[in-house]
Amino acid sequence: MADGAGRHRSEIRHRVLSADASEAELLAQFTAHRLFADVEQLERDAFLEVLLQRRFLSLLFPVVYDAGIDGLGDATAIRLAREILREEYPDPSGCTPSHREDLVSDLLALGATEAQILRSRPTAVTTSVIEETLALMLDAAAAGDVAVLTILRFWGEVLVSVEYGEFWRRMEVQFQTAAVASRFYHPHHHHDGREPLVLASDASSTHSGRLGACLARLIEANGAAEQFARAERRVLAARMRFYDQFTAER
Repeated sequence: MADGAGRHRSEIRHRVLSADASEAELLAQFTAHRLFADVEQLERDAFLEVLLQRRFLSLLFPVVYDAGIDGLGDATAIRLAREILREEYPDPSGCTPSHREDLVSDLLALGATEAQILRSRPTAVTTSVIEETLALMLDAAAAGDVAVLTILRFWGEVLVSVEYGEFWRRMEVQFQTAAVASRFYHPHHHHDGREPLVLASDASSTHSGRLGACLARLIEANGAAEQFARAERRVLAARMRFYDQFTAER
């Protein structure tokens, strides 16, 4: 009996470790993207164009979270997703800027003009990626908690932290030169940072850690590591396609 229980615990842990390994491989693919490799050499206007297009994916964040909440059944996961969504609008009195407003402030500090921001429109590729992202979450909401939490955590937290960390290698000097602190990119790089599922905790200081704790419990209970990996692969494919548009031969 004891040996059987030990084997069962080992199998459960293996499911989570397998999910972590799969995710680590995807992130290695992501950070190897040519755009990130060349980000410090990009011309100023080219870099701003990347950021202006990336803003349209950020504008999607509340929609993806709301659609995901509709598909969640786990009470702890629902409450956590609500908490994260509400952090996007930190002051019900309206006196504090939202995270989207902080994004615009950072763009201005990086040299974009208000006219550039307001006149920018999503490219055909960006529009397609937005539509695909919404479809991914709607599919996930119909599939259940593991799929929803995977997309919330990977699309909305983990990849964001990785992206902004790559951008920060170039941005840091620009913010220092402008003598202002980043209100959006650096804070999100910090508080969205990845915690492996095997280490995730309800007491984690990061969004990905707390979402990961819920997700790890579900993967352990349901053996859903393959569903997790499949959802992450689809998310990554869409995000890679977004960045491919800036490195394609013209």
